[in-house]
Amino acid sequence: MKALSLPIFMVLMFILLVAVLIPAYLIFNSVQLYNYQGSQQAVGYLQGQTQETNNVFRGNPNVYLNSSKTPYLEIQYTSIPYPLNITQVYYFNGTSWVPVLYSPRVIAGDGNILLPTRAYNQPVLIVSGNGNIYFLEPNTSIDTVNVQGPSGKVPVYIASFVINGSKVYPVSTQVVFGVGGGQTPLVCYVLPGTYPLDEKQNSTFLPQYGLTGVFQNWSVVGYGQLSGPNSESTYLTVSGPVVVTAIYKAYEAKYQVTIKPSGLSLNPLTNNIHGSSTITLNPLNTTVPVIIDNKTYHLGGNGITLNLTYGYHLIQFPKYYNITFNYSFTNYSFTSKGKSQSTQFSVYAGEINCYRFTALTPSIKNITVYGQDVVFVAGNGTVYGNYSLHQVYYAVLVNNSFFYPSGVKVYHSNPPSTGDVPGQLVQINNSFVIGPTAYNQNERLYFKNWTILKDTYVYLNQLSGNFDISGQPYSVLLSQPVNVSAKGLITTKNGLALETINFKEGSEIIIISPFIITDYQEWFVGGEPL
Repeated sequence: MKALSLPIFMVLMFILLVAVLIPAYLIFNSVQLYNYQGSQQAVGYLQGQTQETNNVFRGNPNVYLNSSKTPYLEIQYTSIPYPLNITQVYYFNGTSWVPVLYSPRVIAGDGNILLPTRAYNQPVLIVSGNGNIYFLEPNTSIDTVNVQGPSGKVPVYIASFVINGSKVYPVSTQVVFGVGGGQTPLVCYVLPGTYPLDEKQNSTFLPQYGLTGVFQNWSVVGYGQLSGPNSESTYLTVSGPVVVTAIYKAYEAKYQVTIKPSGLSLNPLTNNIHGSSTITLNPLNTTVPVIIDNKTYHLGGNGITLNLTYGYHLIQFPKYYNITFNYSFTNYSFTSKGKSQSTQFSVYAGEINCYRFTALTPSIKNITVYGQDVVFVAGNGTVYGNYSLHQVYYAVLVNNSFFYPSGVKVYHSNPPSTGDVPGQLVQINNSFVIGPTAYNQNERLYFKNWTILKDTYVYLNQLSGNFDISGQPYSVLLSQPVNVSAKGLITTKNGLALETINFKEGSEIIIISPFIITDYQEWFVGGEPL
């Protein structure tokens, strides 16, 4: 019996090996094979996502949202069609994303996807079979991110919109999601689970529209669920790709606000000098351009009154602004019969005042100023754009006066040789020359108030042409300087006085008003006979 038991035991052990160990070996090897196949499928899925987004962003196909009264998606291929599997299209109706397709669409050639008329002028989301989400503004092509992430993680697309009546405006707001976040629109990649979602901004400002939106609720499309859609801080449970939208409602209450420049001389000014003289300034530009909520208004001295919504508004006055004035000085004389006008000195565009913007100031506490150009409106009132005078410039007009000696008769002159003949012949401050460059046209220069001009040299002039002077032909005329005069205001012990100064070489004038400088020169006959 003992001899038989050993062979029986060996047979039983062989049966055990065949029945248990070999199937186990096959099973373990099969699991490795399935794992390999699964990883290969994941790689292929990611490759499909990448290939699709590469094609779409290269414009093959080009997907365009035509937001006409009959809106539609226009799809056009630029080369060999790569089929685009669209599982769903959503449009935003003001509160949530609304699905359009009843079943997936495979696009393999040029074509259109009609959208409901309610989708007119609304943004659209396109979800592809590869898990990509594309975002389109009205009348734009695809301009968003693809949602491909690490293996095992799903995309969460977060956007923000402001609703103003029937209009929808995409905005960028600060959002915290999970342990990350950022400015919307953004895409986060997470494992399925529940995550905190927090909209950090209770309100948002759209300066280009003059609107302020306040948070209203969240909207969800896809594989996600919110614990509290009406709360800024909530939790999002994610089980697959999902689009979350923070919806803001624009304030509709309006207030009358007057925006008015202050410190700018937009109306005529008259200054009395010691009771016997006046300086009158009449502005040539009587308005100042002001940008209010991305629209330019030209404000006069009384400003403008607008109906502004409750919230933030952009008011941008120019940082510097110049006003040009017609300058007029009048001196009065007194007789037994009273005051009578004696002299007047007027210069067109004779003075330029440069003003510098200082700050916005409100008239009431219901309007608050933030920074240089933003106000928060919570009631009726006035906002002043304040300026201070930065610089004053005065015009200096320069002309020439050429004449012939007494007794000389000019029978022919080509070009003209008398009066205001072109020539920059007066040197100033050893650095530059002044004088007209065309016939009968003053050279107009502007100098800062209290600038000192010194006559450092006066040049003679040479004029070529055909001239018949006292019966003698000439081809060239030569001149000699006679005098330079400068007419303008000077300071005296009694104040200001209008004087015509002999502005000879070495003399100076101080620019405290407009000046008219005239260079007198005489042709001396006998230059070069023909």
